Amino acid sequence: MEKMMKYLFITICAIINFIIPIIQLSIGFHYIVKNGEDPNKQCQAAPDLPLLMAIGGIFALFFFGTAYGFLKMIVIKKQQSDVSGKMPKILVGLVSFTFGAITFIFFILIQIQVYTAYSKGVQYNSKIILNYCQPTVIRGALAIIILTYINMFLFIGLLIFIVINRKKKLEKKKQENIDTMMDSIHVRL
Repeated sequence: MEKMMKYLFITICAIINFIIPIIQLSIGFHYIVKNGEDPNKQCQAAPDLPLLMAIGGIFALFFFGTAYGFLKMIVIKKQQSDVSGKMPKILVGLVSFTFGAITFIFFILIQIQVYTAYSKGVQYNSKIILNYCQPTVIRGALAIIILTYINMFLFIGLLIFIVINRKKKLEKKKQENIDTMMDSIHVRL
């Protein structure tokens, strides 16, 4: 039952981790191609915001996909001491790190766009005003920023949970091996 709860917890966290970039991607693409209008007129206060959200969402999905693949590779118990067995882990880890770095850069760029627009007094009423932005774009981006911070803490917490759980399993197995060895020594004496 405990093992099932751990897998349920990990699954729920993973689903939440993937939902936020999907929402970000959806908002970004929706306002890039909305009604065939010029995407820069959707949010003149932050003209690149829909594009940054769309591309950032794609990289976030790639990052989480490779990061969970990397975690799965690490957690699997196969003991591989040769270089060829470690090479896929190194490669997937490097790809995951690269996507994570790109995702982080887009996250910073989105924050700069949103906070700059809010500092200039973004307007929602008239498309003629230079500080105009679709409320869904700017408020959605702000919500995505907040949710991404929560997502980061959730992912880091999940990572810590997996590492601690793996360490406990290894310590338990090590103790079982020591007990088995001690029992075999006592039998011989």
